[in-house]
Amino acid sequence: PIWADLARTLWNRRDAPPEMRPLRLMLIPIAAIALLLSLWGYWTALLLLILLFLLTLAAWDLLRRPHPARPWEAAALLMTAMAALIAFGVDFVTVEGDIGRMNTLFKYYLEVWVLLSIAAAYLLWRLGTSWLPRIRPAIAAAWLTVLALLIGSSLIYTALGTRDRLADRFADLPPTLDGAAYMTAARHWERDAVFPLIWDYHAIRWLQDHAAGSPVVLEAHMEQYRWGARIAKYTGLPTILGWPWHQTQQRYAYRDQVDQRARDVRRAYETADPGTALAILQRYGVTYIIVGQLERLNYPAAGLAKFEAMAQAGILRKVYDHGETAIFQSKIPKIP
Repeated sequence: PIWADLARTLWNRRDAPPEMRPLRLMLIPIAAIALLLSLWGYWTALLLLILLFLLTLAAWDLLRRPHPARPWEAAALLMTAMAALIAFGVDFVTVEGDIGRMNTLFKYYLEVWVLLSIAAAYLLWRLGTSWLPRIRPAIAAAWLTVLALLIGSSLIYTALGTRDRLADRFADLPPTLDGAAYMTAARHWERDAVFPLIWDYHAIRWLQDHAAGSPVVLEAHMEQYRWGARIAKYTGLPTILGWPWHQTQQRYAYRDQVDQRARDVRRAYETADPGTALAILQRYGVTYIIVGQLERLNYPAAGLAKFEAMAQAGILRKVYDHGETAIFQSKIPKIP
């Protein structure tokens, strides 16, 4: 009925409902905005503007025709409108400092799809219980066929993407809920060397079982998409510096400190002077020092040997030594 009322209103019919006549005033700015969006090439925003107009009509019709399901339908329309407004805004607003609007689109569209999925779940049930039984069986069958094709199409990535992910695993293991289980059999390539991850796995398990609170861990620092910061990632313990670009991006105003931390990590491992290393450990309040295969690949043996000497001198304490990984503990308080 609202479409007939709207048609009467637009054609200035005398039998048009009075409450529909203000829509003519709405259509003028909407048409102007739509024209500008098309001229500027904002086609996504144009489609969203049309969707918002249709949602406005549906809400108008819902409010003027009382129905027992009005609260539920209103909630679904509200969530759909919120999703459309967020998506519309993202076309024009960018988070400050974003790179190519990547995080703006990624983060905000997560909320868009969540809102649309909740609304679609209710509206699909509503259509199935109130609309389909009242239309011709042939039309209902055609509508259901199109719906099945659309839903099936949306699941193509789920099926093929899962297959590709399974084929790209570190190691072929049976299904498990342990996200670190692959390390028990996987071998990793880093700096022209291949080494098993089993020793990192055991060290990570030991820290998970024995580290109390949130002690700072010193471990090898590497560029993004490498095996660096693996202890922090799997234990949740803080490290001096993790993924470098994320830190630079999120702390851009003082990004020089990110570079300073990277240099300090390298100095702590490379220097053969225990005093220099000790000053860095105190500066960041380091409790655990990791010396594993990754550290041996990235730093000279003379620099790593000082940790053993510091343990023999009582400055550090070796608390873990298994396979190719050793962990030293420092009780030296952090410098304020």
